[in-house]
Amino acid sequence: MSTGGKTEITCACGHTFEGWLWQSANVTASPELGQQVLDGEMNIVTCPSCKRRFHVEVPFLYHDIEAREWIWVYPLDFEQQTGEVHARVGEMWEEVKSKVPPDVRDIFENEYRVIVLFGMDALVLYLRAKGVSQSQPGSDPEN
Repeated sequence: MSTGGKTEITCACGHTFEGWLWQSANVTASPELGQQVLDGEMNIVTCPSCKRRFHVEVPFLYHDIEAREWIWVYPLDFEQQTGEVHARVGEMWEEVKSKVPPDVRDIFENEYRVIVLFGMDALVLYLRAKGVSQSQPGSDPEN
């Protein structure tokens, strides 16, 4: 499941407005969201006052069921807190695993990769390096 919602955003011009931001994208169920990531359009908003388009950095989960990847992308500002971020992601992963049936938990524990990246550009580079291209979430040249 992908999740998002309206969030209060403040532009560099000082104007505050409501904009839609994604917090997570299940790119297997919603490949158009994976395409937005690859196109650099995920969480891009336009200020209604000055018309400036910009990316809003928020912690973001990229989930690809086919590739068995759970990728957390944190804003670049969190890079100095790498240890804390990895610990938090580990806690969230353990919580998710505790809420699923044993057969699903086995898949999570044995087949999934949990990855932490900083900045949406890092996610795009990662995906392109592993061969994910336009409209192809789940592509993995090693499989």
